[in-house]
Amino acid sequence: MKKYCHLNDLLQISLLAILILATNNCSMASSAQRPAACPTSGQALIEAIKIHEPLTFCGEQVPLKEDDVMERLERELLICLDNSDDIIIWLKRANRYLSYVEKTLLNNSMPDDLKYIVIAESSLRTHAVSGKGAVGYWQFIESTAAKYGLTVNKDIDERRNFFLSTQAALRYLKDLYGIFGSWTLAAAAYNMGEDGLKTEILIQGTNNFYQLYLYQETQRYIFRIL
Repeated sequence: MKKYCHLNDLLQISLLAILILATNNCSMASSAQRPAACPTSGQALIEAIKIHEPLTFCGEQVPLKEDDVMERLERELLICLDNSDDIIIWLKRANRYLSYVEKTLLNNSMPDDLKYIVIAESSLRTHAVSGKGAVGYWQFIESTAAKYGLTVNKDIDERRNFFLSTQAALRYLKDLYGIFGSWTLAAAAYNMGEDGLKTEILIQGTNNFYQLYLYQETQRYIFRIL
């Protein structure tokens, strides 16, 4: 995946965090003291962090030449830049967890880019719970957890087990890829449910994620991963 500075790898996250902290320091200086090159706005930061084409997700092209797609990507970047504390926390957690995801993806011949889904889903928090009852690192609802072999009862909830839930999530993603034939659509279906995505594809007459009108959360989802 060719990316810009947004959760690509640990080095790029570090550089981005440093840039944000430097920007905050610049904002504290008087206009007389501030260097001319010091970024003072989100737009300046967007211009400083170049998005290099071609950009892909799991080897699938992201159509950045479409204005709407580029704007959606820049919006998520601005939101990310506005939450520098979150970036630092993601960095610390990613250092602890992502190597296992990378190894498991490699062993299953799956694209490495899929590792970013767990960050988008839960920010790597074991106690993350969604409004729809999805739980854990990979945000499984109870029925899907049971389907993929995770134990959920009053005593045990394996959705909170990083290693077991990672194995289950990757099996689920592989099944979704088998259904939709696209890792981008597989990731979208992971977020909104396969039946919901199938319905929208049928109604709207396109299986191009970037042309589909979906729930706002899912519309933003792929761009948060990118």
